[in-house]
Amino acid sequence: MKKGKIIAIVVAVALLVIIIVSGVFLTIKSQIHNTVKGTQTTEYITQKAQQVTALTLSGHISPKQERDFTVTSKELSEMKVNDGQQVTQGQVLYTTYNEANATELTELKTTLAKDQRDKNQATQKLQTAKITLSKIQKDDDGYSDAQDAVTSATNDLDDLNDSISSTQTKINQLSGKVSPSITAPFAGNVTVNYDNNGSAKVTVSSTVMQATAQVSEYDYSKVKVGDSITVKAVATNNSQKAVISLVSLHPVSTNSSAGSKYDVYATIEGSNFIDGQTIKISIPQNGIVIPKSSLFNGKVFVIKNKKVSVKKVVGTTKDGSFVVTSGLDAGEKVVTNPDSKLKEGEKWPQ
Repeated sequence: MKKGKIIAIVVAVALLVIIIVSGVFLTIKSQIHNTVKGTQTTEYITQKAQQVTALTLSGHISPKQERDFTVTSKELSEMKVNDGQQVTQGQVLYTTYNEANATELTELKTTLAKDQRDKNQATQKLQTAKITLSKIQKDDDGYSDAQDAVTSATNDLDDLNDSISSTQTKINQLSGKVSPSITAPFAGNVTVNYDNNGSAKVTVSSTVMQATAQVSEYDYSKVKVGDSITVKAVATNNSQKAVISLVSLHPVSTNSSAGSKYDVYATIEGSNFIDGQTIKISIPQNGIVIPKSSLFNGKVFVIKNKKVSVKKVVGTTKDGSFVVTSGLDAGEKVVTNPDSKLKEGEKWPQ
């Protein structure tokens, strides 16, 4: 009995010692943790500076130039091209016949022929009058009448010469309007369509293509003539570099809720795209974007070569971010929660 009692007492004492030691250990650990926590430096967060997101516009491909010509069946003399044919600049598309001009031209030629006959007669009359005058002495009774005859014949001949000259000019001007040829204003592809009456519509579409998109009034300032862009076909993923050639000054559409839209054009070289194709236009934007919190007294802290570097930046605040226009490059790692403890040249990580 005594032996069992002694063992129980020993076990109880041992348990008590273990409990006391554990309590002391936990207390010391807590004190150490609190001490370390109080002296621990701030946990800094870094993030790479990003290029401002490119502006993306939706649009389509179309011929850079397009011209329509219409001619009635009555005016059409001969069609010189076929539907789908390629033409060069200046190539004849079709010839016409203008009946009214043809009638007027015939009348003018008739008038000209009559005037020329009258001129021959007037010339002969003048020559006769001059001969008669040369045979009369100045003091003869018929001399004055002979002079008047010469003057009258001269005037008649002058009038006929003026009439002939005027008629000939009209004939020259009208001759090209009786059966004029219509030519292609530029190289391209031809579309020929006839209606039920036989009248024709000829469309010349240039082989040079252009990308057309629309930009909203809110993004208008982000698009400028001369900007380099990337044009990508939605269906094929074919892409190509291009340059903006024109930004319209006046809106092509106005909506009270969506605002005004303006056309944007860019010439497309080569044959990567087809007429009517849907495209996306990507327009790079200037500036580097970082969180607004990265700014500390107009400066940012950049981590480079395992050291802290302080850079002064210039830019503007927009939608919780800061757009840097100078002082920082895309890809640089910046501290997004800086404070006064960070120093130039300090080792990183701390």
